Amino acid sequence: AACGSLALKAVRLPINGVASLVGLAGGACSSAAYERVTIADGLTGIRAMAPGADSSRMILYFHGGGHWMLTADTYREFIGRLSAVTGACVVAVAYRKPPDVQFPAGLDDAQAAWHWARAQGAAVAVAGDSSGGNLAFALVVKLAQIGQERPVACIGISPWLRLDLKEYWWDYYGRFCSNLYLGGRKRVTSPEDPLVTPLYADAALVARFPPVVMHAGRNELTTQDVKEMQSVCERAGATVEVQLYSAPHIFQVLAGFPQQTRDSLARIGDFLNRYW
Repeated sequence: AACGSLALKAVRLPINGVASLVGLAGGACSSAAYERVTIADGLTGIRAMAPGADSSRMILYFHGGGHWMLTADTYREFIGRLSAVTGACVVAVAYRKPPDVQFPAGLDDAQAAWHWARAQGAAVAVAGDSSGGNLAFALVVKLAQIGQERPVACIGISPWLRLDLKEYWWDYYGRFCSNLYLGGRKRVTSPEDPLVTPLYADAALVARFPPVVMHAGRNELTTQDVKEMQSVCERAGATVEVQLYSAPHIFQVLAGFPQQTRDSLARIGDFLNRYW
């Protein structure tokens, strides 16, 4: 197990290094102001404030990376753009990841970030892309389970909402990431847990969801997850809006699809303005 953990870290190190440098370079060209913030012991985040953004409005952002790769720094440039479009400050949470930890460590960090954000006195929305979208929705499920105040909104950018992949035998990488996230043989729960696969949240919990908006490509990794969550929300009477684009997974974060990205982020900004 120790050798496997070291091998994964060796694979991850150069990928995270390059991705973080790209994010830092993009952030350096942004008009947003960036600040590293302490959320809790051992937990930090990066706060982006675009010119004119309202500090009383906050988006807690959980980045993607299969639950084990990439960093908050990778997303500097993107959270600066998101701040500019939404007029809110955006905090990318540097949550813990395997192989150093296993579920529920990342979700515990998301919950700690939520309590920290509320203590700032801000109105708080939660958001994430891919596996970070999974964390955002899992946090919403957790808050509903314990009867705590819900966020202003939940934003999913190509959110990965099904980690129960037993019927998806061909998705080897997805199954690898899911198994790693849960802790392999040391797992404390199953992929069917709604805190792992939010699609399994029951109607009573979903009825307590905040307004939900999800954007994804029309034919990408998480398209079906988005459609299924839309149906889950509609059946429970929760507010949900979905937009699908002719673009790939997490296209808003990447370069190369400027028209679709502008439309998507503008729609997300309009959606949030209805609920702040």
